[in-house]
Formats: sequence, structure tokens, C-alpha cells
Amino acid sequence: MKRIIYFVLAILVCGIYVGCSENEIDLYDQTPRINFYGSTTHVRTLVDTDYVKKEPYAVDSFEVRIQGDFLKENRDFCVKVTPNNDYQNSVDVLLESKYTYTDLDTVCQIFYYKINRPKVEAGRNVYGCYLEFDLNNPLHQFDKGLVEKNQIVLNVRWELKPTEWSDYVGFGSYSDAKYMFIMDVCQRVWDDLEDEDIDVIKQAYREYKEAGNPPILGEEGDEIEYEQD
Repeated sequence: MKRIIYFVLAILVCGIYVGCSENEIDLYDQTPRINFYGSTTHVRTLVDTDYVKKEPYAVDSFEVRIQGDFLKENRDFCVKVTPNNDYQNSVDVLLESKYTYTDLDTVCQIFYYKINRPKVEAGRNVYGCYLEFDLNNPLHQFDKGLVEKNQIVLNVRWELKPTEWSDYVGFGSYSDAKYMFIMDVCQRVWDDLEDEDIDVIKQAYREYKEAGNPPILGEEGDEIEYEQD
């Protein structure tokens, strides 16, 4: 009886060993694969310093992770933008034609792309899309990794209002449209404005209207004003 028990145990041990060996082969002995790393939703909040620049693009980044062992050589991958029906408008994204994974001593690397700043208007959470690995691109040299890590949601919004804004320092009540006009005139953000800029901005707005331009409206639909002191 004991011999039978020992024999059965030996078979079980061998089966477990073979199963583990096969799992190791399945896990590590496969073609190179790549995944997005981190949260599946990436929120990029643009601030005043993103909008005061003449360059219309803001730089952003994503991180990828190699599935399995380290790469033995540099390898290219491609990313594309696909629509996300949860958002009214897509994001204008400038991606590289291909990215090259070069950090061969690690399984994670950060890459950069550009976002065309959305026009500042009512409704802050309406810009979004997916960033997705372009598996059908002939320049893409990785097989598909985890399904849930093959794409990420990109949500772009803005938050321009300076925390120090006061209604009683010559600029009146706050609105994004008013602040955008200030930055357009002065080419500076709130922290860099000088006292004399108040009169410069008021004069610029008078000249703007005298030139036949329509009034600039705030979030409530009323015309912006700079007359409170």
C-alpha cells in the first residue's frame, strides 16, 4: 500500500514539475510584446503657461512596458490615435512615425508626443481619444501584449484661472476668455504681470472693439470688462 502511495505521489510531483516548466516556456519563450504602463486613463490638464506660448503644441508623454524578459536589441513600435465616443471632440495629437525602445537594461521606458492645445471655450471635458498600438503598421516590431494594456484613454482639459486672481485689482471678475485676452496682449502669465499692465490691457480692449471686433464674452455670456479698481 505504501508503495502505491509513493508511486502516486511521484507521479503528482512529476506532473507539477512538467506543468511549471511548460508555464515558464509559455511565459518567457515568446515573441517580443509591448504594453502601455500605468493607468488606462491619462488626463492632461493644460495651464496658463501652456497657452501663453506661441507654439500651439504642449508636450506630453506615455510609458510602455516590455512583456517578458529584457530586449536584446533596439526595437521599434508605432502608436496611433483612434476615436473615443465618450468625448464630443477628438484631440489633435502629433505622434512620431515610430518610436524606438532603447533602454535594454530595463522593461519600462518613457516616450513623448505633442498635443495641439484645444481652443478655450465652454465645456472643459469634451476633448478625448485613445492612444493605441498600431499593430498593422509595417514599422511596428512587437506582437500584441495584454488586451487591457493595448490602448489608453487620453483626456485633455484646461485649468487657466490663477489662484491669486482677485476681482478688485483692476481686472474685474474672472473668465477664461478675459485671461486669454490678457495673455495675448502681454505675452505673460498672471505671475509675471506688472501693475502698469492693467492700463495696457484696458486700452488694448478699447482698441480691439473700436476696430470693429465683436465683444469678448465670458462664461455667463456677458461681455468681459476691466473697469473695477
